[in-house]
Amino acid sequence: MPAPSSSASLPTDMTALREAIDAIDGQLARLIAQRSGLARAIAGAKKAGGDSGFGWRPAREIDILRGLIKREPDLDPALAAAVWRALIAANLAAQGGLDVVTTLEAAPWAKLAFGSASETRILSATDALMAAKQGPRTIACLPWPAAAENWWLDLMDVSLAGVHVCAASPQIVADGAPASLLLAHRAPEASGGDISLLAGSKAALAGYGGTRLSEQGDLALIQLPGFLDLDEPLEVGVRLIGCFALA
Repeated sequence: MPAPSSSASLPTDMTALREAIDAIDGQLARLIAQRSGLARAIAGAKKAGGDSGFGWRPAREIDILRGLIKREPDLDPALAAAVWRALIAANLAAQGGLDVVTTLEAAPWAKLAFGSASETRILSATDALMAAKQGPRTIACLPWPAAAENWWLDLMDVSLAGVHVCAASPQIVADGAPASLLLAHRAPEASGGDISLLAGSKAALAGYGGTRLSEQGDLALIQLPGFLDLDEPLEVGVRLIGCFALA
């Protein structure tokens, strides 16, 4: 039987309701199979073209999720994010997979972001950042940098140059900050509605305004609305830790 198109046309009989759900489940299964086939085709086309690069595209992912929420206002945003994250994780696995490293505290958010499609290893925050630096397909999932989470200090060291915050998990946050941030050895991508993170001496950061997230001695971490490009000049002693966006 065809799936109901709106709540006004929903059947009231329990059997009919279950049949309607079964019909929708069948449609979803077919569409997921089609999407998976397209993902495999993309992976094959990339491989044939010699592209063995990093398939993770946080800006595109957040753009997809925003579009879904906008087009389907009755769709629960958190449910949409969970379902599409699982589909995207499977897509990434088809394109060569990822190596996900995380602290124990952030492990649930790494699971939410990448599911079981990619290998996940539990490390210290410092070791996770170093793994992201050394691994071409490695993503580090670390707790939100509050007062007790000072892993951002490691990113001030030149040995971790090139490692940046590129996304957050979860991508849907009702109030406050996301539970974790995702980092990789790559440049952040602008998606609109981005938030930038800057670290440096308190004196050098004074002219930027923003919101202070954490501090250690003379150093501090702040967040600013908007996307800062890596080429944008910064005050001496200030480093762009990265950028992330929420749906």
